[in-house]
Amino acid sequence: MKSFLPNDIKDENRKIVFDILLQYPELAKVEITEKTAMSFVTVSKIVTFFEQIGLLTVTGESREGSGGLGRKRTVYRFNENSYTTIGIQIIGNTITAVLINLHGKVIDSYSIETDIPFYSQQFTSIFIEIVEHLKSKAKETDSVVLGIGIGVDGAINTRKKTIRMRTHHNKENDFKYETIIETLKSEVNLPILLENDVNAATVAEFRNLENSDQALTSLVHVAAGDGVGGGLIINKELHRGVNASAGELEYMCFDSEYKRTPSSVGWLESKLAIKYLLSKYDLNSTNDVEACIDYVSKNLALTITNMISILDIDQVIISGKTVALFPERILDRTKSYVEQYTEWTPQISVSKLHQSTAMGAAILILQQEMINVISE
Repeated sequence: MKSFLPNDIKDENRKIVFDILLQYPELAKVEITEKTAMSFVTVSKIVTFFEQIGLLTVTGESREGSGGLGRKRTVYRFNENSYTTIGIQIIGNTITAVLINLHGKVIDSYSIETDIPFYSQQFTSIFIEIVEHLKSKAKETDSVVLGIGIGVDGAINTRKKTIRMRTHHNKENDFKYETIIETLKSEVNLPILLENDVNAATVAEFRNLENSDQALTSLVHVAAGDGVGGGLIINKELHRGVNASAGELEYMCFDSEYKRTPSSVGWLESKLAIKYLLSKYDLNSTNDVEACIDYVSKNLALTITNMISILDIDQVIISGKTVALFPERILDRTKSYVEQYTEWTPQISVSKLHQSTAMGAAILILQQEMINVISE
């Protein structure tokens, strides 16, 4: 068991109070104390510190003490816009960015179409344009921008420090991401977090389910569109794996004769990617539509079955351009096949979130940087 040093305890107490304020945005010191095991003196010190860094403001209101007796209590308001982060999603030729506050609410968004890929030196000028636009929006709400999260359609390997991305002719190449990130950091002077697009989207999906008062601890997210990927939340934490490759479903395979080449995409991606489906099926034909729905649903169901049978996770979300072809019909058929393949009946739903990768990337960098803010 970890032995806490005095500073560890102080930081943990600050985090506890911060989490309480996220749920209860207007409280008096005594009310915060009543929700913790801390002393009033400890809470007072934390509230004073939070005032100094702009997290709390005195409302000018007061409340009577318990039962109308005792001193009036000064009420503090949580400033949800005091700190913000920028989330950027790069999927295909579309770059979407959002500015979110401490509650994960989108303050502003920005979108641009470009043929310039993330790994190109020319991407820097586009990145600066996006960041400067959202920084100006942050000034309007007196927000401090803490950092930038980037969700990219690529497989990140933290051991090799590479990101595998699709290039021309549907081929894949590995790029060293540290140099790219350092270049971007030097231009905007902010911390930058790089994450796989589906991982980032999974964080946003989990937060959305939490906000709808669903009591869950784990989530499987399967996304099929331009590529195929997955995200895992286990015990309320994003599970990345040893090389940050957890959820790279493109390599899942149900064909024992398949042999991958160094530049080709994985088996599942080659079968569920939107381009392949549109080339294989005529979606103006009733028969082909039915065959496409069945084909997609079977492969999704097999993927889900293999994941939940190992991980024992009950909540599943499916998303992406492939699912969006016929969302309700694919969902119903996928559920049916999962029940056919296994004894489990997980809760499977179609994502209804927009800009989920950008939101998730922003949430991840917010979680990282707010720890530093409240630990100063």
